[in-house]
Amino acid sequence: MSTDLPASKAEERSLAGLKALLGPQALFVAGAALSSTLAAALALVPFFVVARMATSIYAAPPDLAAVRSLALLAAGALALRYILVSAAHMLAHVAAFRLLHELRLRLAKKLGAVPLSFFSRRGAGELKKTLMDDVNQIEGFVAHYLPDAVTALVVPLATAIALLWVDWRMALASIVMAPLAILAMSVAMRDVGKANLQWDELQSRMNRSLLEYLRGIHVIKTFGLSAQRFSELSRSIEAGLTWTEGFMRTNGRGYGAFGALIGSSLVVLVPMGGWLYTRGTLSLESLVLFLVLGPQLLMSMMRLIFAWGNVDRIQAGNARIQAMLAAPDLETPASAARPAHDGVAFRGVGFRYEDGAAEVLHDVSFEAPAGKVTALVGPSGAGKTTLVRLVLRLWDATSGAVQLGGVDVRALTLDELLSRISMVFQDVFLFHGTVRENLRLARPDATDAQLDAACRAARAYDFIQALPRKYETLLGERGARLSGGEKQRLSIARALLKDAPVLLLDEATAFADPENEARIQEALAKLCGGRTVLVVAHRLSTIASADHIVVLDGGRVKDQGTHDELLGRCPLYQQLWRSHTEALDWSLGEPGGPAVAKEVG
Repeated sequence: MSTDLPASKAEERSLAGLKALLGPQALFVAGAALSSTLAAALALVPFFVVARMATSIYAAPPDLAAVRSLALLAAGALALRYILVSAAHMLAHVAAFRLLHELRLRLAKKLGAVPLSFFSRRGAGELKKTLMDDVNQIEGFVAHYLPDAVTALVVPLATAIALLWVDWRMALASIVMAPLAILAMSVAMRDVGKANLQWDELQSRMNRSLLEYLRGIHVIKTFGLSAQRFSELSRSIEAGLTWTEGFMRTNGRGYGAFGALIGSSLVVLVPMGGWLYTRGTLSLESLVLFLVLGPQLLMSMMRLIFAWGNVDRIQAGNARIQAMLAAPDLETPASAARPAHDGVAFRGVGFRYEDGAAEVLHDVSFEAPAGKVTALVGPSGAGKTTLVRLVLRLWDATSGAVQLGGVDVRALTLDELLSRISMVFQDVFLFHGTVRENLRLARPDATDAQLDAACRAARAYDFIQALPRKYETLLGERGARLSGGEKQRLSIARALLKDAPVLLLDEATAFADPENEARIQEALAKLCGGRTVLVVAHRLSTIASADHIVVLDGGRVKDQGTHDELLGRCPLYQQLWRSHTEALDWSLGEPGGPAVAKEVG
């Protein structure tokens, strides 16, 4: 089932969702908006003061005492305004960064709670855009645009009321250019919503291709390519440039006309004010007031329009954040039963990756007895790794049940389930941290003695001691400073440290060199002792002595039994074993030898 909100619903909920996101920060935001509004009101005081000064200066005789008093009033208003502006910025930034902290924690917690199917429908670029770009955009909106938006709404209204109170004729003259300016802006912004959606899609595409480029940089360099020649990245960057150029061609003239018209009110105010003044129907003070304050009315309206543009822009990002937060969590029971033993069983398991897709597992049934080694073998795409992931609830079975100790894994809390399982996969993931930090993911309270014991058993202790800072050595992103075999032995040490009764292995030696393979096999032998082991086998020689072997093909169980039993009766297993032994005998350039060893896992 899709976790995405319908677009219309997401848009309807976006601003309401932003209000909900503010939560306890709403008081800070309200304080920032109030301070910003009062500061904007105080910014009008000097204009009235200047108009009043004109009357005092041109009086006969000039009233210099009044001028000095007015000057002090203007200075006081400006000083208080700057205090209020500082308070508004402080309150808005406190609210914004608290919101940023809370929102990222909520999103991180959500990503840990959703099923793996959530990620299969979203690329890394899209997720990065939501977690980083959209969240940062909300921070910028709360810290900067929201107080400005309130000010942009209040100041034009207050200014218009003040000018209408002084002289309605000159007030209308102050805004006579507004309809033309708004018409120019409406023409410029007629397709801005569609353009913003296109820009969001382009950003996701650029994020995705950039991440792919960085992850595959070693391959790109090996083939002598460059960023310009890495086609997807190059195309996404060029598409962004094309969008920008097209947007400016389409909207640039409208924005330019809007800016020119918004600032042209003096073209009307000066001749009309001079005519009314010479006729004696407009005082000098009012004339000066309109000449200095009248243009500010339309300029403040321009701030309002741009503030509204930011509101429109924030909606799409907030809708994506709301969709992520609204995604359903992996279903877990309020209270869980306790497994009676550590055996794993598959009862009529069927699975498809998403609704409407073809099934990849069909009525799979077998048992992995407690304390025994059960191996899964079969051609690529047979469903071996998928079955292992169902045990972990990275996916949930579409039909049937996966059981641990006689209890459906869906009836166990995640903490209860995962506390009983250790994993060692061929694709080892290590975080950008120290050796100690990566090991203690399995047991945060592990002592140094326990770390040493696990690393010795995993045959990892010697190479750790040879590192520059031993356990405190930074591994680099994804463990880049270690060889594949060293990473694998660290993952085994991590599994040993967890000491869970059930062990899942996705052939840990598939890509190891002979020296590392021997060490990894020694470590795995130590790790498997006394545990329930479910292993995905690629090299059949490593599981020939398994207690139970399940042969899979096309998502179905073809046969199961011991190695000798399967060699005697299962054609597929015989074929896999024959291909495996031929691959062991193969050498590069051997006359008459197979060109490519058949893949068996």
